[in-house]
Amino acid sequence: MGTPYTRASDQYLTQRVMGASPEQLVALLLEGGQRFLSLAIQAMGRKDYAMKGLSLNKVLAILEELTLRLNHEDGGDLAINLMRIYDWWGREILASGAELNIARLERISRQMGEMREAWEQSHQKRLTTGNPSSFHAADLVG
Repeated sequence: MGTPYTRASDQYLTQRVMGASPEQLVALLLEGGQRFLSLAIQAMGRKDYAMKGLSLNKVLAILEELTLRLNHEDGGDLAINLMRIYDWWGREILASGAELNIARLERISRQMGEMREAWEQSHQKRLTTGNPSSFHAADLVG
């Protein structure tokens, strides 16, 4: 059930997801990945290793979802490169969590933020131009 705030927050998130473009969905997933990385980093600082593990597992699940959303048929080399990045992030997260290396997790979070901004810009470009002439970021995800 949750508190009224939790229910309102869940409804807001549901509305964001339901009305999102493919680019916005990827950006939302990356935003979630950053949020859970932040929670894992905070947990590591408190030596709360159970919470660290739960948070990192959520990031790994998000990476899996991002990988599943890739459209290899229309995405070409870019989809392959994104898959490689997601795979590398997953391996880095596992190693960083085991080593308790906060700096590596922070680097991944920054990279996720940069990628999230690129997806958001792609969405904005599609809105303002109607359809970007050569690159269709939405073709990368299903």
